[in-house]
Formats: sequence, structure tokens, C-alpha cells
Amino acid sequence: MYSHKYSLSIMQSDGNFVSTKSWLSRATLLTLFVSGVTACAPEPKQPDVVVVPTPQATVTVTATPQPTTTVVVTPSPQVTTIVKTEPITDVLVISNANKQTLVNRPVQFTNVNVQSVVGDRTFWVGSSNTQRVFVVLAPNLDAGTAENKVVVKKGQTLDLAGVLKPVPSVKQAQQQWKGLTAAEAQGLKNQIIYLEANQIRFKQT
Repeated sequence: MYSHKYSLSIMQSDGNFVSTKSWLSRATLLTLFVSGVTACAPEPKQPDVVVVPTPQATVTVTATPQPTTTVVVTPSPQVTTIVKTEPITDVLVISNANKQTLVNRPVQFTNVNVQSVVGDRTFWVGSSNTQRVFVVLAPNLDAGTAENKVVVKKGQTLDLAGVLKPVPSVKQAQQQWKGLTAAEAQGLKNQIIYLEANQIRFKQT
């Protein structure tokens, strides 16, 4: 009797075991089935999204060269005008003109009278004390053999050629022209100009 209970107990246990085992098998199969179904189920298709980087706008800056303007300056040829000034031939022209405008003017006197002699190289020519010109012989007429030949005296008649020049200061005039007194130098200053004669000819009276 003991053994029969034992056997029944075992069988019951085995039945439970079998039942339990059977349940486990069904659960396993169910899990596998679900897994298979899940595995076989098509995955939701993701849309193909292609991320294309937005191209940066490329700005091409072309430097346009500034037009170069070449300025060619052609110097205008300087026109040298040589004015041939006619020489002054009359003492009255010098006496009555604005004497400062006559500086460097050429002079060509013919048959002028020597009014007075001031020094070795200086004298006055003209027709009167108000119409006269102070004359200074150029150095070439008062040097070497010319010094003995050129002797000017009052009352002589001469042909003279030369250039009008500005009168120096009183002190310079006395230093340059021997025999000129202070009073004469001062009076000469008022004349403004004088004739530097580089040619002289004595006329027969």
C-alpha cells in the first residue's frame, strides 16, 4: 500500500512536472513565434533623406583695373624773340623820356658837342645844361695805347656809340670815376642813366 501511494505521488509529481514542462514548452514556442513574427514583420521603411549641404554662394569679384590715363606734357618751345632795338640817335630823346625805361638801350650819336670834361674818362655831351647826357668811356678806351689817343676836351665834336646804364650811388660813382666831386656825383644821381661809350670818333672842326 505504501508503494502504491508512493507511485501515485510520483505520478502526480510527474504529472505536475509534465504539466509544468508542457507549459514551459508552450511559453517557449509562443516566445519564439512572437520573435519570429516580429523578425519577419517588415520594418517601417524610413524615407531616404539625403542631406545635401547647401552650397555657399560663391561670389567672384573681378577687380576691374582702373584705366590709366597717361598725360604726356609736351613743353611748349620757348619762343625767343630777339627785338632789334634801333639805337637812340638824339640827346633830346634821352633828356625828355622816362629815363628808367631806357636802361640797356643802344645809342648812336653823330656830331655831338662836348660841353664839359669832368675827369679822365667822364664828360658831358649835348646842346645845353638841360639837354645833355653824361658819358663814361668804357675801360677799353682808357687802357694801353688808347689811353694816349683818346683825350676828350671841351668844345670837341664827336661820334659816340654805346649803351645806356643806370647811375650808381654817389659813393660808387666817386670811386669808379676819378675827378668826380661829391656835388657832381649828387647831380649825376638825378640823371638816373649815363652813356657807357665803347666807340668814339673825333670829328675835324
